[in-house]
Amino acid sequence: MKARMPRAVTTGVVVRSLRPTDRDDVQSLHERMDQHDAYLRFFGARPTHLGDLAASLCRQDPGHCALGAYIGGVLVGVANYVSPVHQLDNDSPLVEFALVVDHNYQSHGIGTMLLTRLVDAARAHGIGRMTAEVLAQNTVMLEVIRERGWAHALRRDGTTLHLDLDLDEDAQADGPSALPRPVVM
Repeated sequence: MKARMPRAVTTGVVVRSLRPTDRDDVQSLHERMDQHDAYLRFFGARPTHLGDLAASLCRQDPGHCALGAYIGGVLVGVANYVSPVHQLDNDSPLVEFALVVDHNYQSHGIGTMLLTRLVDAARAHGIGRMTAEVLAQNTVMLEVIRERGWAHALRRDGTTLHLDLDLDEDAQADGPSALPRPVVM
């Protein structure tokens, strides 16, 4: 199944790797989140130490990658991945990813754009698999997953959906393949 195009695409978006100097922009993006968006992103209240979160998102090393979407010099979205701690000394190419888009720019293709570029970056860094957890009520993120053609890879566990993507299989396909998982309702 081909991924469909987003409903609307915002023009003038610049996507680039985040650097330590982008810390304040990342912190500001997270401070602008309303309670509902923060709950969907963090599965609870917004973290109190946003400066530490922002600094960790701006790290670029073999275990971390973060991309930012800017419009007119303002950060409106971040997609990042991190290698799980237990895998830092392991050759297993698995990373966990997350995505946040400013509420005013959601459903404009920015999340899909960021996630597409994050997958490209992961492949370039030799990553073979990406995984994420999404709250079942996060309809905006679920729409991004559908736009990427990954909906069949979702596995429900209560109010959480798990997504596993096999990037290696994508070398012959039109997008990352989702690892087959049983659907648990």
